Amino acid sequence: MNIEEYTNKIQEKLGKENSGKIADDIANILSFESKLQKDINDKNDEINKLRKDKEMLIEANGNLLQQVPFGKEKDEKDEEDEKKPFNFRSIFDENGKIKR
Repeated sequence: MNIEEYTNKIQEKLGKENSGKIADDIANILSFESKLQKDINDKNDEINKLRKDKEMLIEANGNLLQQVPFGKEKDEKDEEDEKKPFNFRSIFDENGKIKR
């Protein structure tokens, strides 16, 4: 049931003479309801636009992430270098002094 149906019921219950006394109030209620409905529709349109923008941005970010490499892949040489233990003798010269 909408606001107009309620106002029509009020007019039927009060009669035309008494309903004329509150006609201005009823008109204000109707105009307020129309404004609220317009505001709700505007907000729904804005929400739908923002949802579409969000989906577009998610898709664009996904495409960008596919183009960016996430890190350097290790070669076999890198793995071999990591496995070799540190040679302490390599920092000393033949006289036992630290190389510069």
